[in-house]
Amino acid sequence: MAIADASTITLARQVGDQVTLKILGPVEATRDGCELALPGKKLQTMLAILLLSRGQVVSVDRLSFLLWGWNPPTTVDAQIYTYISRLRKRLSPEVELIRRAPGYRVDTKNAWVDIEVFEELAEQGRDRLAAGLFEEASQLLRAALGIWRGSALTNVTEYLTETELPALDEAWTTTTEYRIDAELALGLHRTLILELVGLVNRFPFRERLRVQLMAALYLSGRQAEALAVYEKGRVLLVEELGVDPGLDLVQAFRAVLDGDPGLFPLPGLRGERPAMRYRNA
Repeated sequence: MAIADASTITLARQVGDQVTLKILGPVEATRDGCELALPGKKLQTMLAILLLSRGQVVSVDRLSFLLWGWNPPTTVDAQIYTYISRLRKRLSPEVELIRRAPGYRVDTKNAWVDIEVFEELAEQGRDRLAAGLFEEASQLLRAALGIWRGSALTNVTEYLTETELPALDEAWTTTTEYRIDAELALGLHRTLILELVGLVNRFPFRERLRVQLMAALYLSGRQAEALAVYEKGRVLLVEELGVDPGLDLVQAFRAVLDGDPGLFPLPGLRGERPAMRYRNA
């Protein structure tokens, strides 16, 4: 598939399909562009749980915990059945909710599901990055990240958020790191600095982002600032976590000191195919 067609295909699927299902932001469902009412946090949570199961059966016990925690109502089975029935009325026939012991599963058929499209585009982007096709990787990874509408699962129960949001946040962050790797390799370091400053402030213990910021600053002729980013990270790691900087961060420090961008642990800057460090995104 040509890279120029990737975003077009994604958008075509979203427009052409009758039903779209979204969890990368507030949980939402639409048909032909019109919003389908999902009144109440429990109904939104039920849909999100089923979509996150990727077509696997979710037991009634797990549904119960993610809806009510450790204190479900005595009528839990009846209430779960009611929520399933309400979703069926709104999503059928394009989406099928199937009873399978010990619980339920969803068959999204040809519906456009944002988490599925995100994962597909992110995987394609990582593959292009591994092949050294940095422009294509950047486009695909940007398309994947563009599907997000803010933080995921913003209108579900706290039990589902606590269980699933960390993995979704990790997927977003690692995909962002991949995209930045590709764009550093394309020589876009100056345009990345402001974004990276914000990301490092948001994720101060994430050493990969700190390495990327150091590289962007150094390549922009700001060596002293790159060293300051390292030192701030080193102090933070020692004082807050009691650990020394990791190998990549130390190597980035040496790259700045030696004035050799080829020493940065960013294979795209060395003309190498980068190793896939984060396959869980």
